[in-house]
Amino acid sequence: MPANSQVLFVTLGSFNQLPEGVSEYSLRDSLLAQLPEHASSMLRESRQRAFAWLKGTKRTRWKGVLLPLLKYNQSLVAGYDLGGDDPHALYLPALRRFQGRFFQALELEGKRKLFLSKHHVLFLCGLYGLMSPTEPIQAYDCPIEPAWRLNDIWKEEGLLTQILLDYISHHRITRIFDFTAMSVRRNLIDWNKIRAASVDVLHAVGSMATNDDLLVPLGHLWRHELLDAPEGDLLAIQLGSSKRTPTQEIWFHAKPGPHGKGPREVERDEWVEKLERMQYGVIRFLDKVEGGCGKRGEMTGKRVERLYTEGKLGRKHANAMHAILGLRNPVRYEEHKPKPHEIREIEKAWNELLNKVENEGWDLPAFGGVS
Repeated sequence: MPANSQVLFVTLGSFNQLPEGVSEYSLRDSLLAQLPEHASSMLRESRQRAFAWLKGTKRTRWKGVLLPLLKYNQSLVAGYDLGGDDPHALYLPALRRFQGRFFQALELEGKRKLFLSKHHVLFLCGLYGLMSPTEPIQAYDCPIEPAWRLNDIWKEEGLLTQILLDYISHHRITRIFDFTAMSVRRNLIDWNKIRAASVDVLHAVGSMATNDDLLVPLGHLWRHELLDAPEGDLLAIQLGSSKRTPTQEIWFHAKPGPHGKGPREVERDEWVEKLERMQYGVIRFLDKVEGGCGKRGEMTGKRVERLYTEGKLGRKHANAMHAILGLRNPVRYEEHKPKPHEIREIEKAWNELLNKVENEGWDLPAFGGVS
């Protein structure tokens, strides 16, 4: 049923997907057909760039596997959905393709309500940017990490924000409910610019959970209360109000959180884990150049300087290690959130070490899961 209300729900796609598909592509079911021509062109071109990065990156890994080698990405092709015309592409509507927690919580009843809803719904993801529930898409593996180049593709010159603004203007949206649940994807959009366009934005915040753990209660809320709610009821929801799900309350705020004593999003914890793995990689690198485990009780930073002084470690690699080690403690113990310039510095430092490992042909598994 064509959406005709002033309300737009924005949520995430899903890492877990059905693998099959059909070769027929329906442009009219795509978001490309629901945008003004200039916005449709921008979205199509950006999807092409995201596809080229996903298939061509030589460094970026997910759980230790290079992104192009992930199962679904091996068969991903430049079909009509991604700005090409490869006839081998197999499509399914996004609502059918996605099988993650949020969509499991919707169940068949919720998916039917979503399909029939008069309210607008868009899914946000790294490969397609924004998509409609009926969007014909291929199976793909495209998670998002804060430091990945993929983020820049969608954030350059506010590109994804502008596409959303064009959708808002074209469909006369006055209120958006943000159900993205996690900052790494939510931050692809500049929500302040959305508000500046006279659109109310209500971020859904869980009373007990954030990120992936919030997806099930969000799905329950969509299924049982929001998707078939009258437009007036949704427009009447106030900032600071809440709705109850079977497991927890969902609050609606002007900012995504945390609020009061509510849970924090785990982006900092993800950086703790990432920097811990990087530090482990530094130690394994030092073991390789030293031919052993070093001196008992020696701090890693001191060991770096000793090996540099002994001529076993170059200045470039020593500086890269100090950059990683210097950020690790503030993030690990002080809840420091890495700033964009720090993320770029760490990425550059890690790539310096990774280049050395690859050029030397060293078998260091610690360098397989961080990039």
